[in-house]
Formats: sequence, structure tokens, C-alpha cells
Amino acid sequence: MKEKLKKVLVWIFEFALFCGYFYVLFVNLVCGFGYGGISSRGQAIKILCASLFLAVGLPGLIWYQHRRLMKLENLLHDLFEICNKIK
Repeated sequence: MKEKLKKVLVWIFEFALFCGYFYVLFVNLVCGFGYGGISSRGQAIKILCASLFLAVGLPGLIWYQHRRLMKLENLLHDLFEICNKIK
């Protein structure tokens, strides 16, 4: 039960982190791309699409790398345990 609770809390934390990254990046990118002024609806849609793409892609990449590093750390820990048992 304790392990399930830990997994749920980790999932909630990672989801909140992803949403926070998304929000901050999206707002900053929209403001940055629209800094010179938005003159048409097409230009506004292009800015929103580019911001959405970047805001989803960057936190997704960070999340993937974080998960991969956690798996590698767990494998390394298991390897150390096996080596200690052999001695």
C-alpha cells in the first residue's frame, strides 16, 4: 500500500511539474512572439501554434529524461546490491 501511495504522489508531482512548465513556457512564448504586435488573426494563430508546440515539447523532453535517469539509477542500485551479495 505504501508503494502505491508513493507512486501516486510521484505521478501527481510530475503532472504538476509538467503543467507548470507548460503554463510558464506557453505564456512567455506567446508574449515573446507577440511582442512586436499582432496584426492579423492568422499571425495570432501562428504565434499560438508555435508557442503550443514549444511549450509541450520542452517539458515533455525534460520529463522523458528525468524518467530515464530514474530507471538507470534504479538499475545501478540493483547492480550494487547484487555485487554486495556476491562478496
